[in-house]
Amino acid sequence: MKMKFFFYFLIFFIFLFKLNQAQNKTCKISVLLSGDKADLGYNYMMNEARVLAESQLHMYPFSIYYEHLEESMEEAEHAIQDSVDKGANLIVVSSVVHFSLGVKYATKYKDEPIYWIIRGSKLVPTLPKVVILNFNSFELHYLLGYYAGLATKTGVVGFVSPGVGINTLSCDNSFYIGAKYARPNITFLDIHTGSWYNPEVSYRAAQKLIENGADVIGMSQDDMSVQKALMDAGGLGLGVTGYPGHYQFGSDVAYSYLTNWTNLFITYANHVINDDWPAYDSFFTNLSRKDAIFMDEFSFRVPIDIQTKTKIELQNLMDTSYAPYKSDPILKSIGLQFVGNWINDTQFRANTKILPSEGGATVIYYGLYTIPIEFIDYPESLKIGVTVVAGFCIFLCVVSMILVIIFKEAKVIKSSSPIFCLLILFGCIVIFVGCIMFARSPTDGSCRSRVWLLSLGYTIFLGNLLVKNWRIWLLFDNPKLKKRAITNWKLYPWVSGIVIIDIVILAIWQALGEIMAESRTGIDSLSKYEYRNVCASSDQGSIALYLLLVFHGLILLVACFISFKIKVVDIEEFNESKPITTSVYIITFCLFIVIPIMVSSPTVVTQTTIICICALITTMLSIILLFGTKFYKMATIGLELGQTFATSTKSSSHSQRTKSSNGSNPKNTNFGGNTLNLDDDSDEISSEKEKKKPIDKSNPKDHMAVFTSDEETSKASKFSSEQFSREQTNDAIVVGDEEDKQNDADDEIKEKPLVSEIQAKRLSLEQNGQTDIDSNDV
Repeated sequence: MKMKFFFYFLIFFIFLFKLNQAQNKTCKISVLLSGDKADLGYNYMMNEARVLAESQLHMYPFSIYYEHLEESMEEAEHAIQDSVDKGANLIVVSSVVHFSLGVKYATKYKDEPIYWIIRGSKLVPTLPKVVILNFNSFELHYLLGYYAGLATKTGVVGFVSPGVGINTLSCDNSFYIGAKYARPNITFLDIHTGSWYNPEVSYRAAQKLIENGADVIGMSQDDMSVQKALMDAGGLGLGVTGYPGHYQFGSDVAYSYLTNWTNLFITYANHVINDDWPAYDSFFTNLSRKDAIFMDEFSFRVPIDIQTKTKIELQNLMDTSYAPYKSDPILKSIGLQFVGNWINDTQFRANTKILPSEGGATVIYYGLYTIPIEFIDYPESLKIGVTVVAGFCIFLCVVSMILVIIFKEAKVIKSSSPIFCLLILFGCIVIFVGCIMFARSPTDGSCRSRVWLLSLGYTIFLGNLLVKNWRIWLLFDNPKLKKRAITNWKLYPWVSGIVIIDIVILAIWQALGEIMAESRTGIDSLSKYEYRNVCASSDQGSIALYLLLVFHGLILLVACFISFKIKVVDIEEFNESKPITTSVYIITFCLFIVIPIMVSSPTVVTQTTIICICALITTMLSIILLFGTKFYKMATIGLELGQTFATSTKSSSHSQRTKSSNGSNPKNTNFGGNTLNLDDDSDEISSEKEKKKPIDKSNPKDHMAVFTSDEETSKASKFSSEQFSREQTNDAIVVGDEEDKQNDADDEIKEKPLVSEIQAKRLSLEQNGQTDIDSNDV
């Protein structure tokens, strides 16, 4: 009795122990995905099963997943090892690509409480904790091929698959046989991508089939990229990934097969929890089992007769003895052996040959498709836009140069130095040509020439602005009225020196920089199958290029400084500081504001666009500011050839009174007996007498500025009065360039009379017994 009681107690204790052990045991699932979990295909459905199983079984700790493992075996190995390290005890290897890898790690951890679901086609008799997962995809592709043969309007269908090396061709052949059963004279196009998941290649491969007439296309890819290409071309797609295609594409998906792996995951997770794992098990499913694979409803856009015929064929396939995809006699033509009425299953699955044409059916085999590397040029809009705008600007520059040459004696042109005006316009033309070169796709030659053109163009443009205004500064910022002779010939070496420095830096850049056009992929949002040419250089070339930028920055800073200094010059004909300063400031703005934006730009096209736009706008605005106002005055006020200064009415009347006593010479302007010579060919400033003579303040004419015409008086008087009263000297001031002295300011003089200077002079003369003063009297 006691022994019997003890025996019952022992059984009850073991039961409680087992029950407690079962309650404490958990299952943590890890799923290895070949592609993207959001591919709306096979990987999506596998990941969805993981999520639903975790939710229904209240799994904790949570399950994990790894994606994009087809890209690298090393990544796949790391995922499996990481799963083990994180405590996963049910590892799902969902892709046949990783079958061998899954077996390898299952063997490594066969003594550990880790269980495996590995997709493959054969059992592993040495691994009791491994379940082999597979499904009859061949009957699915046969049925979809049958539908394709009925639905095609062109009589051409196609198929896209990973191809030999990744998978067998059994799915391709099954689709072809289905299409041939529906339409005996079908044309079948077959092409491979070399991968389960490569959306870009799949899409392009489908486009190739569409271009060759296919209007219904099957596939064994993991995503819907093939069907997306077909739908984009106006056709109806097929759902061949297991995902309900109508959820995303609606009625554009004609017919789909569906998969649901949730029951699979729940079933084997419970085996892990209950510790009753079925050894050496397999999960081979098909349409007839109705446990994981189903057919979806037809789109309403599919004709009823096609729906009816396809449903009849589906019912035939429910009988597992009906399998035309592996019983058609054409299979013998590729060397497959029949066992009874069917091809040996192992041989069928391992087949790597495409079926040939037969009877009225035609097979066209394209093999492995590779996307051709395509050259992507700069946008046509950029090239055409820059060329048209730059060409128009060049035309305006040429017209401006012609006008400057024709009307070089006009005072508004003459006072601005025609030779320097021509050089400035020439520099602008060089800049515009450089913009056209920048908008072209780079070549070895254009990579060098466009930098040369832009750099030299800006150097000529800014260099001439700089030296022209430097001369004005030296002449008028002269408190002691020292004798200064500054002719054009004395300025040319300065301009040449600036240009030579630029040329030297450019030569160093080209010699050391290894400048060349380089083809690059993956830039400017291009795919890995597209490339664009870009200019490249060595590190030494980059240093030289930075030095070039510093050089141009210094020119801009000096130009800004000189423009600031000559703003005090009151003779408007000589003072171009406002338009010049504005031009310099615009260019400086582009250098210090726009260029950093350009450097941070992610695309080469954007950088090129910014460079071209900045160069065109700044140069064109500078032309308008520097020459537009001159041509406008010439058109509205008149040319006034042979005159140098604009004067007021009073200055004109006084000048008429003084002509007879002082003579007339349009090239000379006298300041108290000192002559401001406007002859380009003169290197010296002449004076009425070579030696200084005392000024007789009792005679106003001894210290009166005498001009040679009515229009050449008041502005020079305004500038010189203050200096004369302070120094009272006869130092000669020479301006050797007749092109830098003349301007039209009649209107401004009338609006702004020289009140303060005239009043000061009237007071001085009244103190010396004189009662009248003219604006020319300095």
